[in-house]
Amino acid sequence: MARAIAACVLAAFALLGASSQAAVAPAPIVAPTLGGTPWTADEIAKLGADLDALIAASPALRGAHYGILAVDTATGSTLYDRNSTVEFQPASTLKLVAGSSALEKLGAAYRFRTTLDRLDRDGTPIPNAFVLVAGGDPTFATADLADAAGTLAALGISSVSVAIDASRYDEQPYANGWTWDDFGQSYAPKVSAMTLDENVVSWRVVPGSAPGLSATVFFRDPLRPLAPVDRCHAANASRALTGAAGSQDSIDLETRFNGCVDVVGSIPLGAAEDTVLAAVADPVSAASETLANALTAKGVTIGPSPAPIDFSHPPPVVHAISTGAAVWTHDSQPLGSLLGPRFWIPSDNLFAELLLKELGFANGSRPGSTASGIAYEKTWLQSIGVDPATMTLADGCGMSQYDRITPRDLVAVLQHDWSGPNRQLVLDSLPVGGARGTIEGIAGTPAAGRVFAKTGSMMHVRGLAGYLATERHGAVTFAFNVDDWNGEYPSLAALRAQVLSRIVNDGT
Repeated sequence: MARAIAACVLAAFALLGASSQAAVAPAPIVAPTLGGTPWTADEIAKLGADLDALIAASPALRGAHYGILAVDTATGSTLYDRNSTVEFQPASTLKLVAGSSALEKLGAAYRFRTTLDRLDRDGTPIPNAFVLVAGGDPTFATADLADAAGTLAALGISSVSVAIDASRYDEQPYANGWTWDDFGQSYAPKVSAMTLDENVVSWRVVPGSAPGLSATVFFRDPLRPLAPVDRCHAANASRALTGAAGSQDSIDLETRFNGCVDVVGSIPLGAAEDTVLAAVADPVSAASETLANALTAKGVTIGPSPAPIDFSHPPPVVHAISTGAAVWTHDSQPLGSLLGPRFWIPSDNLFAELLLKELGFANGSRPGSTASGIAYEKTWLQSIGVDPATMTLADGCGMSQYDRITPRDLVAVLQHDWSGPNRQLVLDSLPVGGARGTIEGIAGTPAAGRVFAKTGSMMHVRGLAGYLATERHGAVTFAFNVDDWNGEYPSLAALRAQVLSRIVNDGT
């Protein structure tokens, strides 16, 4: 089932263990700081023996591949090390690399910009012709397009033509190593400089009038277009049926081999409407038709294009038709304010991929691409003392089956963040176990409120990397990676909480 698959892929999803933690009040947040009593050799030896005993006594890691590294944040000295130089599939802990490198390259004040420009031909404006220049903004929304439409309506123009320029990034919609059955799901939308509502649409599913009849599926937002989905799904966009009254709601998505998705399952007779999220088939077409709907709603008709324009395939020479003065500009919130609530805490995959392409663009690649973003990341990692040969990078979010990284590499990134100007911003942007975000298994333990870390979850993979606020010894930086794992998740979450709690309480 697509929703079950999503739970395994989305690192922030806390299906398992969430119900047991729901009744526990959020813990007070205790930020990691420098200072405290230095670790003694005896304390380090005792910590190692205790952690080894915890792991040996638990069935959670039997048969699994795991690596753990914990260092004193202030000195970098090793407190515990098991397989820290072995490569693991990182899942969403890889987002630490994208976010941290972007803070350094782009800066916390960086804003993604989208503009609506007049079209020129050889420097002469073309009447009533405009181009929406997409800027890769992961937060760009239908309401923003409606605002752009309002600007055109306010100009008093009765008929306009609008093209979309999505050439800032390349046309690779998915990273290498993503699995085909993720395509079309809301957690794996197509990556494009023209991003609207995270390139996801919300479908409403309403039961029919009798069991066995088709359910009705339609869009929640009246401005969102139906056509791109119809082109993808043809006559089979919905295979959802109406179930018997009181039956189980099994509405879900099913991915086809061509990457399109169908609504499947059943919804009980007489039940309230259900909602399911799906990726749009064509981000540029979806944005174009949404803008057209917004213009129509404001009484502006859509005229013919003034000339063939294909911004998605820039020619080797300058277009005779180009963008002129902007009539409308939209800037995102600063990257620093988006890092936590829109990226690391919800573990947003699309945000990571857009950020990676933007890194490539900012580093001089035209268009920005996944490959150029990864090239920059490797250069940056090398500059902070990480050997790029110890990892394999295929995307920004960690969904690729090709991604590999070591616990030591993750700790190096975190140590660099701690030592740089973005320490507080990073701490404020990370999930906090038992207090903020969804680090499973921490609520109600001695580590609650003291674990500042990025999660990573995929099928057979669990990871966690960040900082701990110990009771006596100051901050500890750690990474805990597990893959090739087939156990029960509550057992693994409990073991991880025990390990972190033991470090936090310093043996007291």
